[in-house]
Amino acid sequence: MLKLTEKNYHAAITENFPQLPIETWEPLCEGWANRTFLVNQRIVFRFPKHQVAAHNLVREMCLLPELAPTVPLPIPQYLYHGQPTQHYPFTFGGYAFINGTPLNQCSPQVQSATWWQPPLGDFLTALHRFPIDRVQDLFEFDVYTTSQTWQEGITKMWGKIRTCIFPRLTHRQQEEITTYFEQVMANPSIFSFTPVFIHQDFYSHNILVDVDTETVTGIIDWGTCTVGDPAEDVGDLIAYYDGVIDDGWHSRCAFYRRTAPFPDLLYVLEHNQQEKVASIMGKIDALWTP
Repeated sequence: MLKLTEKNYHAAITENFPQLPIETWEPLCEGWANRTFLVNQRIVFRFPKHQVAAHNLVREMCLLPELAPTVPLPIPQYLYHGQPTQHYPFTFGGYAFINGTPLNQCSPQVQSATWWQPPLGDFLTALHRFPIDRVQDLFEFDVYTTSQTWQEGITKMWGKIRTCIFPRLTHRQQEEITTYFEQVMANPSIFSFTPVFIHQDFYSHNILVDVDTETVTGIIDWGTCTVGDPAEDVGDLIAYYDGVIDDGWHSRCAFYRRTAPFPDLLYVLEHNQQEKVASIMGKIDALWTP
């Protein structure tokens, strides 16, 4: 991973957009794949940490302008498309700031409230109706257009889990996880669904809310959006979702919950983010008894 300072990011903006005077500068957050800064209290600049994240950002900047008019909540609209410079090696972008607090930073009372759930259900219903043919055109590569190819992707992940994660697990965990995966993957009815366009990281840290007005103000971080299983987005919002609920839906939701830490651990191992390994291993131990 690159070791960059705020001077690098500042210089990249100045070199790409000399017409944009930087009057104020505020670090917002640092995720696994990107760092973000609020410039002039109105523009969020997003800087990928590696080439994969930069590739995902390019896809995001191409797709979101077409998606925005079709969904009922604000999403990032990129006004600035930055190119690599001598100070920063990847594509980056800046979008108009969306006011709001990430749901995961709100009080437990807010997180357990229901007022934000119906708008999210409506949002996902609209999102999942976006034409997947257009997604494939904009992404310029093949996406999971059938449930079979989605399942094949999970099978590939299973191979990586056995190779990269199993050495870190107890024998008991290895046996229990193997049995569970084999049972799920052997049942073709579980993965019989119609793929749709999904956010794929539709969790509380990417949902912005205004607590005072009890409104959802935006959905951010579209770096992993793709065509896939609608159940992965919807989760516990099923009561407010107006899409198709197939027979294998609940089994897949349970599968995604029980296996959620594995792709996270594969990611941090691949990108050498060793400081995150212990916390993810703790989540695995909570789901699978050591």
